[in-house]
Amino acid sequence: MGFDGDFKTFWHYFINDLHYWTPFFEHLKEAWEKRHDPNLLFLFYEDLKKDLSHEVRKVCKFLGKEYTVDQIAVLCDHLDIKNFKYNASVNNDIMKELGMMYPKEEFVRKGKSGGWRDYFDEEMIAQADKWMEDNLRDTDLRFPHLQ
Repeated sequence: MGFDGDFKTFWHYFINDLHYWTPFFEHLKEAWEKRHDPNLLFLFYEDLKKDLSHEVRKVCKFLGKEYTVDQIAVLCDHLDIKNFKYNASVNNDIMKELGMMYPKEEFVRKGKSGGWRDYFDEEMIAQADKWMEDNLRDTDLRFPHLQ
């Protein structure tokens, strides 16, 4: 089932924990509770979009690695959405070959935060807002794009 093919069905499966990438919030909240553990680095996509080189340096520090300014620049160029979305190791080409995604479908779309709203109708947006509110109510986890 693909994102563009039948997004409403995918969304139904996703929020009802019937998809293999779920339960989304249970996994997320478990990681959030451990965010201060020295073996876990918690990153937000919005922060990567805002200052990729800063976040890359944060990952380097977490892994105990040191890289030159030039090496960081090369890595940031490699990870930039304009290049990243065409990387066969991340764009799920194997999922297309197995028939789990439509052949012309892009797994990595525009790379913008909140881009899912472009695919949702008003009812789905209302469901998503309520789903996020309900699942974040008992935690101090807040997504930067929702603040």
